[in-house]
Amino acid sequence: MKRSLILVLLAALSLVFVAGCHKDPLDMGKVGFLRLELRKGYKTMNKGSVESFYAKVTVVYSDEDEIVYNCLFSDPGNTGIYSNDINEGDRLYVRKNVEFRLIIEADIDGYHVIGESGTMMFDDDVDLSSIEIVLRAGQTRIAIYAPKDDEIFGNYVVAYGEILENVSQMPIREAGIMCVPKSVYDTYDTPEAFTFENENNSSSWFTEFYFSEQDEPDVIEDMPSISKFSVVIRGLEPNTRYCMRAFTFSEGDTAINYCYSRVIEFSTNNNVAHDISVITNDAGNVTMESVDVAGRVVVLDGIPADSVENMGFIFDTYENYIANSSSLDYYRNNMFTYPASEIRTQDDIIAFSATVSGLQEGASYVFRAYAVFREQPYYGSVKMFAVLQNPENIRLQADETTSVLTASYVDLQGSILNDAGYEFSEIGFKYIFSDAGSAVASAEDLTGTAAGSVMSGRFSARVNLPIVNKIMYYAPYAITTTGYIVYGDLSSAVSIEPANVPSISMDPQQSVSDITPHSMVVTCNVDANGRSDCECGIVFVTDTADHASYDTVRKVAYSSGTEEFTLNGLRKGTNYTYWAYVRVVDEFITTDQYSVTTSQEGDRGPGGGIIFYADDNNGFALEYIMPSTLGGDDMEIGDSAVWGSTAGIALNTDAPSSITVSGMTNTEAIVSYHTGIGFTDEYAALKCYQSTQGGKNDWYLPTSVEMQALVDYVGEELYSTFGGFWTSDENSATNAVAFISSQTTYSSQSALKSTLYNYIMVRRF
Repeated sequence: MKRSLILVLLAALSLVFVAGCHKDPLDMGKVGFLRLELRKGYKTMNKGSVESFYAKVTVVYSDEDEIVYNCLFSDPGNTGIYSNDINEGDRLYVRKNVEFRLIIEADIDGYHVIGESGTMMFDDDVDLSSIEIVLRAGQTRIAIYAPKDDEIFGNYVVAYGEILENVSQMPIREAGIMCVPKSVYDTYDTPEAFTFENENNSSSWFTEFYFSEQDEPDVIEDMPSISKFSVVIRGLEPNTRYCMRAFTFSEGDTAINYCYSRVIEFSTNNNVAHDISVITNDAGNVTMESVDVAGRVVVLDGIPADSVENMGFIFDTYENYIANSSSLDYYRNNMFTYPASEIRTQDDIIAFSATVSGLQEGASYVFRAYAVFREQPYYGSVKMFAVLQNPENIRLQADETTSVLTASYVDLQGSILNDAGYEFSEIGFKYIFSDAGSAVASAEDLTGTAAGSVMSGRFSARVNLPIVNKIMYYAPYAITTTGYIVYGDLSSAVSIEPANVPSISMDPQQSVSDITPHSMVVTCNVDANGRSDCECGIVFVTDTADHASYDTVRKVAYSSGTEEFTLNGLRKGTNYTYWAYVRVVDEFITTDQYSVTTSQEGDRGPGGGIIFYADDNNGFALEYIMPSTLGGDDMEIGDSAVWGSTAGIALNTDAPSSITVSGMTNTEAIVSYHTGIGFTDEYAALKCYQSTQGGKNDWYLPTSVEMQALVDYVGEELYSTFGGFWTSDENSATNAVAFISSQTTYSSQSALKSTLYNYIMVRRF
């Protein structure tokens, strides 16, 4: 019998608290929602292949009540910061005016990572719409960053690393950068082989320490556990490809621990520096009046840092630079200079900076860093920036809309006049829905966002309307690429009368099916009434001695009709209260509440067998069917069979030693082996494997551990009826494991495979 093996990825759906229409369906009073930003602190600049992940979010309230969510976090912008975006992803609701803290757990890149917030409280005066939490991997982590193009030369490179986390009890003794030619790196079998253990005093290795206990023992005690650093790696060859990685070294009384970053590659050029090199950083914090500039000096060949003097910056307008830069004396005579106001020295790198003011609004400037060494000026590369214009020159105007809206959405229209010449990253409308009688003071108080697009100075944005009576305020807005937010005038109040109101219903007699100890399927009927912006879902809750646990399964996009939801992660033998809802623009309509109890040991399983094992921690259950309980096509009453051939070994692994290991693996291997050798007799594993009892095709012969659990559950009922039962475990070419009766108990014994023993079919669900 051919069997299809289907791998099913069970991804926990978002867990959301919801508030009802004129009623809170969770009966928890007012709530607010949070947007979390999770920064993978141990891999901030090296995200790996993970684009999204589920994280367990535990809200711990001041009364020790804990609410658990499972939120999907994603990073569509490739920034290294993941969020449960409130417009597109999971919403996380918290009670207002109650102190709470957050505990985050996730499995990312093969590591279990955790993070925790401080104590917070959500109220109308506190904005907690964006909370950043750093996830820690529970062990030391170090990162390396790609060198900047203007800091790569023919004979050296400025390399950057960061100790992201040090949770070890052992202090870090050394940190730095190690580097080898790409030709040497390619001789290693794996990237992990690029370690100190394989150095062998090779002349091709370059190692530069940021700090070392051997060189600076007093520095170690003051080093922070998380710090950024940079070093200069000298002695490189021009026009050569290199590989490098950052490292740390910790040592205790009995243990040594090396920690390495990922490996990155770079190529040197033919620009060989012999004395000093000056580097110009990009301009920062550009305003209408000032700019922050910074530069670096790298000293080479043992030159003392204090021999470099007169560091600063040369400025000029972009127009003057274009007109005169070809002149040989331009850099000395045609520009104005600003000396460095702050100078910091780290080993062979001198960092300096200044704030330059008195600039002309809207003008473009060029600048470069300089330093004097042995009375000779050295210059960095030329960088450019533009001074901002006054954003008040941007004027936004919204078209008037009707004073009463009776549709499911409204298309807001507006225009923009941009005399300042700004470019925009976003433009559209801000809005808010308020209860009748309330008022909004300014556009800055609007919370909703509807982004639009600009065409010939006109723009529009669609806003979905709620399904209850509300008052709407709106105003046009624009965000410049430099970060300025500009608002147009706030509208007057617009009344909203509900239209296209959806509905939801549930049949208490037919709403629940496929009940297991850890899951069930709930069905409801939804009428979207022509709306495309509905969300529907199932909320289910169980009361325990400690607290009430709320959970939600939801669907965002659907058409009207029957919707089916699978509720996972339940507990065996537990009574759950559940109801369905539809949500439109944060307003809810809910069904009545109903109750159902999950199955447990002794109940019938989905395949018609008896449940003999259910584990809430591992989230699975086992059911069994004895031959004596069956008749018909599958097997005869009291059916028995041999284990199989005595010609050789069927299994390539030792027998499983844990209940978490399914006997299906053994069963498939036994069937595959006997099919391969042409064994035609009926045997226990094959009879289980071919069974379709209860409409299921995943029955198998249990392992000895599963069989022991079944014997413990059934007890004396087996002792006087059956002499023995086969398991799917194998001892040798001739023997397998059977549970043999002594009239008072069953014990695991080795038995000849050709012996006729009974068998029990088991399936996991």
